Amino acid sequence: MNNYMQRLGLTAWRKKTTILVASGFLSLIIFGLQFSRLEDNSNLSAILKDEKDAEVVAAALAKSINNVRFIESSNKNKVSVTELDDEVLNDITIKREAKSEKQTENVQMEQQLGIPYVNLDPKNPYIPKTRIVHLDFKGAPPVISYLKKFFPLIKQMGATGVLLEYEDMFPFSGFLKNISAKNAYSVDNIKEILSLAESSQLDVIPLVQTFGHVEFALKHAEFAYLREVSNSPQALCPSRKSSLDFITELINQVMALHPKVKYLHIGCDEVFQMGECDLCRLEIHENLFLKHIKNVVDIVRIKYPSIKIIVWDDMLRHISQQSMLDAKIGELVEPMVWVYAEDIYRFVQPTIWEKYAAVFKTAWSASAFKGAFGETLYIPSARRHLENTLRWLDTMAAQSSAFKHGLSGITITGWQRYDHFAVLCELLPAAIPSLALSLLAATHGYFNSSLKEKFLKALSCPEPSIDSSPFIMLESDPFLWEKLSRCTFPGSPVFRLTSRLRNIELEAKEFLDVTLKQKGWMTAYNVRYNYSLALRVEELTLDLPRLYHGMISLARATVDAMDDIFDNYTISEWIEQRIYPYLIEFEKIENDSVVLKSVNHWPSRPLPVSPKMQKLALSIGLH
Repeated sequence: MNNYMQRLGLTAWRKKTTILVASGFLSLIIFGLQFSRLEDNSNLSAILKDEKDAEVVAAALAKSINNVRFIESSNKNKVSVTELDDEVLNDITIKREAKSEKQTENVQMEQQLGIPYVNLDPKNPYIPKTRIVHLDFKGAPPVISYLKKFFPLIKQMGATGVLLEYEDMFPFSGFLKNISAKNAYSVDNIKEILSLAESSQLDVIPLVQTFGHVEFALKHAEFAYLREVSNSPQALCPSRKSSLDFITELINQVMALHPKVKYLHIGCDEVFQMGECDLCRLEIHENLFLKHIKNVVDIVRIKYPSIKIIVWDDMLRHISQQSMLDAKIGELVEPMVWVYAEDIYRFVQPTIWEKYAAVFKTAWSASAFKGAFGETLYIPSARRHLENTLRWLDTMAAQSSAFKHGLSGITITGWQRYDHFAVLCELLPAAIPSLALSLLAATHGYFNSSLKEKFLKALSCPEPSIDSSPFIMLESDPFLWEKLSRCTFPGSPVFRLTSRLRNIELEAKEFLDVTLKQKGWMTAYNVRYNYSLALRVEELTLDLPRLYHGMISLARATVDAMDDIFDNYTISEWIEQRIYPYLIEFEKIENDSVVLKSVNHWPSRPLPVSPKMQKLALSIGLH
């Protein structure tokens, strides 16, 4: 046996070259087969374009390999890798088609929603770390019980704080007492507002006007001497020591009731009148502005050294970078860059952003949810305001890295008057749906159908019906009356009231246009000469009683809807601005119709020229 093994070993040694070559050839064959299988699999992977598809393939291939081993080991119906790959591809094709159909459905759904397209990435969204809601108390200030509902609502939607612009609604005292409105909040009211904000974990930033928009104070005779222009209370003179004393008292009284705040907003926007008085006219405007900012900051820091100070940015846009660096304005304030239109860069060009980044360590942005597209509107276009906020998210994502400390956050403003003398624009409750869109967008970095449940839940909307109709349709329903009329968010009766006003207002305007302009029997000329046909007058005024009583009914509904949100002064002001003018027009038409119908005899033509027309005729040379 030993001899046999020795001879076999010797033979193998002699034939070693042949055996090595054969082994190498056999290895190449095996490697080729494995490579072919891998190549097939790699080709298969190349077909795939989605990570989820790759995962499906990996799992399927693992399963197919196990199946191959099992079948081969049992010597039953061997299955080729190619056949298995066809099965996998089949499965993936079905899944991809289903996914493609789903994506198409999603795109169609987003288009139906009417959400403005902005190139935001929901997978990697830019979310401002601070999200402030601005409340403009200089018009239609809400009662405390409404704010008690409002603060938790905006917290639920992602707000982190509120910017409170008091103007004459603050309870000033001492020599400032007369600038407070007669329905101003009391000291206890302010404390309760701050307590409610704290309970909802909302930071408070008070805003004090210190340069422009000081109409609420400078309109009074005792403060007229502080005006930059004697016949206008819009801006104060920055060069008078008495102006700085006035600002010092304003700030101290406001800060005394806001001991826990970390920020103070000092306004300084839209200083339309600057460098016009005898003391200021020799000063360069940008130096005058920067000097005043420094003076106000010094006033704040004397008593409140840790407070950070914010200013609106519009007056800084045209000041040179070098002037701002020389004034060290970047160490004094943080600019809040506000643009309410859709095209942010049209108003704040890239060069301005570069300048701001070189001067300031951080900045804020400001969009709007109401009070930006018309001084007399009573309902905001939720679509336009949403696009404004989405554009801001895109802009912030692009500009944040340029600032040393990034961007501090976004404020979603809600103006109640364009200035102290303007009439009321959109009321806060009527703009809650618009606010919900913008605030949820800022909180998530985008807005699409994935936020449907959060949006509807926040607004206390009923469960959607079984049908698949969109929950909003911003193209055809930009005010959201159609889709949100059944929601019960705080102030929803006011929101619905605006829809009712719109309908009756359209009918009233058409009636007035037809009666007084289009038809030829109740024009101003007919009324002036008492010259018309009673039959035609009767026809024209058939709908007058219905429209008149409709407006009276709307006025009563207004009181009911607003009673637990505003005081009687605000309710009366809104009715007088929105409803009462139509009542006056209707009453005049009624009175004129009675007179016109009472005439039974008429003079021959031509009718005599009226005294006022005779005067005009002489002035224009008519004989």
